Amino acid sequence: MVHRKRIVHLNIQRCSSQLAALAIAFACASALAQAAGNPKLPVGDPCTVVPLAEVQKAFPGVKSGVRNRRLEEYGSTQCAWSDSRDKVVFAVQESYGSNTAMQEAQGNATAFLDPTMLQSKASVRYETLSGIAPEAVAFVEPGDPKRGILGDGSLLVLRKGQHTLLLMSPVLPKRDRAAALKVYEDLGRIAARRLE
Repeated sequence: MVHRKRIVHLNIQRCSSQLAALAIAFACASALAQAAGNPKLPVGDPCTVVPLAEVQKAFPGVKSGVRNRRLEEYGSTQCAWSDSRDKVVFAVQESYGSNTAMQEAQGNATAFLDPTMLQSKASVRYETLSGIAPEAVAFVEPGDPKRGILGDGSLLVLRKGQHTLLLMSPVLPKRDRAAALKVYEDLGRIAARRLE
């Protein structure tokens, strides 16, 4: 049992330190949950949810966003902005679904949590951001294995009706938490215009 826990812990640690964990989180929490039936695909380019100039204000030096079509068969569009070293610093996912913003945030946070620590779920501090969208929930958490957070994680979920936008940055947890939440608030106000 100890050996199995160590393998699980190492696999999660490896995944949570990579952008792949974010894609897994997006897929598990929203897109794949809608896989039954014929999910509605959002219209428009996800790379226009937040204009490049606004992304560059928050993340200086990023290049134009690149659309990822991998989850479109499940009803999700995605775009990612990378720095000069081709590391993703900001991403957007757009979809339709029945989860509340809090449910989406909690589901996505599990990609960064140690499943062997029951208290890890309580370690994530969720913030409700008012005045941005009918539902807006964010978290910004640097990795802290003692708290059961295996890697850096941050996310803003915006929701109106069934239309959902997820804004994610693997670099915001390196900043002061209040400053990181302010970035989400600023970019969230812009992104919320996309909600139907």
